[in-house]
Amino acid sequence: MPGQQRRRYRISGNVVLGCVVCVAVGGLVLALGIWQMRTGDVRFLHGYHYANVPDADRLALARESGRWIAATGLCVTALGFSLLLPDPAADAVAVALVAVMLVLIAVTCRVIVKHNGSLFG
Repeated sequence: MPGQQRRRYRISGNVVLGCVVCVAVGGLVLALGIWQMRTGDVRFLHGYHYANVPDADRLALARESGRWIAATGLCVTALGFSLLLPDPAADAVAVALVAVMLVLIAVTCRVIVKHNGSLFG
């Protein structure tokens, strides 16, 4: 548009580093959740999260909690990519993703309580 200057959006090194870290951590969490769902193994949960779960029910715990852990990993990954957005959009998306992550963590805890009887053995 005539008479208006175009603002350039520059990505700082800290933003790139934050994006890389979020994508790496989110990818790891996603992979652990998928692994847990596919194998039915709960070994990556703390022992007190499945201390009272009978062996026959551990498969269900692994699959249910793995689903929510994987979803949390996706949110962390998306949070990393949201850092690359321009400032107002990045802030809004980050707030929304953090809210979703908190809900997903609460649902994961609820699944553990459902199978274990409590969150901490």
